[in-house]
Amino acid sequence: MKKIRIKVIAALIAGSTIFSMSTPVMANPTSEELETSVATQQEEYREIEEKINSLHFEIDEILDEITTIMVRIEETDEKILAVETKKAETQNTIYDTQVELDQKTEEYGQRLRAMYKQGNSGMISAIIGSESIADFIARAEAIIKFAKIDRQLLDEIETIRIRLEEEKNALEADILQLETLNAENAVDMAAAEVKKEEADVKLMALEEEERKIIGDLGALETMMITVGKAIINDSSSSDDQINAAITELRNVRSKIITDTADAEVVKYIEKGKSILNERRLDRERVAQRPSSNSPSSSTAPSVSSSAVVNKAYQYLGIRYVWGGSTPNGFDCSGLTQYVYRSQGVNIPRVASAQANVGSYVSIANAQAGDLLYFGNSSITHVGIYIGNNKMIHAPRPGKNVEIVDISWHVRNYRIVGARRI
Repeated sequence: MKKIRIKVIAALIAGSTIFSMSTPVMANPTSEELETSVATQQEEYREIEEKINSLHFEIDEILDEITTIMVRIEETDEKILAVETKKAETQNTIYDTQVELDQKTEEYGQRLRAMYKQGNSGMISAIIGSESIADFIARAEAIIKFAKIDRQLLDEIETIRIRLEEEKNALEADILQLETLNAENAVDMAAAEVKKEEADVKLMALEEEERKIIGDLGALETMMITVGKAIINDSSSSDDQINAAITELRNVRSKIITDTADAEVVKYIEKGKSILNERRLDRERVAQRPSSNSPSSSTAPSVSSSAVVNKAYQYLGIRYVWGGSTPNGFDCSGLTQYVYRSQGVNIPRVASAQANVGSYVSIANAQAGDLLYFGNSSITHVGIYIGNNKMIHAPRPGKNVEIVDISWHVRNYRIVGARRI
């Protein structure tokens, strides 16, 4: 039905074009039927875009949740590794203490066996060998003291061994607790991934519907420039007619929303301006007026050459990976953290925390190298501003690190801002 409607409108526009070309004054290049159809299609497109935007917000929050969970898992894994290392060290100390305990026990046992074999003869020898009562008492006390020292040493070593064993058991309990926490994190991760998959399915369906609408809408919007296009392509058109066509094309451009139609409008506006400029130069040459043969020195502002921006450019095309924070794959906050860290600046891992570093700058006053942040109920997305209303960011799964115009983000997020780090 839509295709038939487009063909009918095309026929109307063709007739309008023929009529318009026969008159010296620029006529309205769009019929009422065409404008109505375009308005209807645009409304359908906006409804789909609004649904897609809502899903993008939902996916942003899910991705942020996934990143936070992955960070928790990484932190817990680091804690487990540290506790296991300490447990191994404690185990080695327990082993060394046990060896020392066994040696002391063996020495003590040997002395006891020797005393047992000697019976009372050892004490009798001590008495007989004593030169006096005082000497006997001293020898007896020495024997008793050695026995007490041995027993005390054994008790101390055993106490140390028991304490280390208790510490090892406590460490094992800590590991079990951390592993339980990681298991809970894994459950949360699985639930978040399910939500993400469900959102992706909805998004794919909506994007497919959007593609169908945008295709038809692009064709309709392109028809709106038929007359202006024909005038600019006609070498017999006067300067006034071309100027009128350019004005009308600019008016049409303010009404269209598809990239294909917008590119077509810009193409013919620039072509019309080029024709007028060439004619002006021809007239100046004929009149032998001085003119500059050098090209215009006016150039568009160049992208910032700051180290942060240059570093960010290096990762264009890197795939989006949940929780990714290396050139093997980035999520939004992983990319920004990696780029700033490469310049010696450490910022937090997740988007909401990154939005608190440095000093606040409004989006309107952002400079190349600033960190941009976006969100609705909370901060869920970040990127690096590169100037000219553009940023480098890692958008979402299925996409790669890219340069985008920030207008969509500014228009659709409730929370927007920049941080100068």
